Amino acid sequence: MLLEFKLAGKVAWRRRRPMSTQLPSRFETALRLFDESLSGTLAVGSVELAVGEIRQLLTHLRDRGHDSFGSVGLDDVRGFLMAVAPNHRSGMGNTVWAVKRFFSFLNDFELSDLPVHAMLSQVSPRRIRILPRLTQDEVARLLAVIDTATAVGNRDYAMVRLAVSTGLRCGDITDLRLESIDWRRDEIRIVQRKTSATLALPLTAEAGNAVADYVLNARPASDAPEVFLRAYAPHVKLTGPTGALIMRRYLAAAGIHHRAGDGKTFHALRRTLGTRLIETGTELPMTAQILGHARIDSSKRYIALDTDSLRECYLPLTGFGCRAEALQ
Repeated sequence: MLLEFKLAGKVAWRRRRPMSTQLPSRFETALRLFDESLSGTLAVGSVELAVGEIRQLLTHLRDRGHDSFGSVGLDDVRGFLMAVAPNHRSGMGNTVWAVKRFFSFLNDFELSDLPVHAMLSQVSPRRIRILPRLTQDEVARLLAVIDTATAVGNRDYAMVRLAVSTGLRCGDITDLRLESIDWRRDEIRIVQRKTSATLALPLTAEAGNAVADYVLNARPASDAPEVFLRAYAPHVKLTGPTGALIMRRYLAAAGIHHRAGDGKTFHALRRTLGTRLIETGTELPMTAQILGHARIDSSKRYIALDTDSLRECYLPLTGFGCRAEALQ
């Protein structure tokens, strides 16, 4: 970067990513065509997920001496799934979906006749883990410890407020543009990064005031179209694990215990809103619409977090004989 500044007089800020693993030319070509075939039919995030999974598959095949699809057998595919299974504790659904879609693509273009779809037709369903939400007390404590007198704190407070009131994903908040906020109608209109679907949400007074305070008093002077920017030069759009960094700054200060895998991440703010909607009697279709879910099934998991309502539905165990001492 120093050399770039010396030669050009300025530095173009960009994340330095590791070089992609080099694959045989036939594999690279097939992966590129597969990527192009998915673009426009799936959301950008889904395309990236599928391409990433298949790159791992092709790397696995390369390491086992394959440089074309003609020599690939079902045992090779099965070996790949077994090799990556330990890294997918929540289930292999995404990986299996990507592999099936890739080989269907290869079959359609006569690049392979391997019946992978038949081999994977009876895969056990993905286990859905219900991660916890933050309680209203925890949310209040989290907001209380953020120092809005600093530029970073002012920005973080606005982002957390926005997440709590709208349920927006962190990626959609960092992508939020100034032009996406209609201040006269108190409304936000975005295209979701995960689903590529348009979403319009009301901007509450608390969230709107927090965002306005940041834009007017703490946002760096910049031509960047995004609302939330880096507090230090270069003042560009936030990238990387922004949500994780925000929660890391304030969870401990708020006295909220956090450990890896416990679900108390920035996304927990979205689960908190989803649960609150269910608790207040909001119907599932409306909850799905507010959260931007394409399917109602995605919103059903928040029912499991509404413990008070679940207690009203429980069935008593009286009348059932107990044969094991441990259950008495």
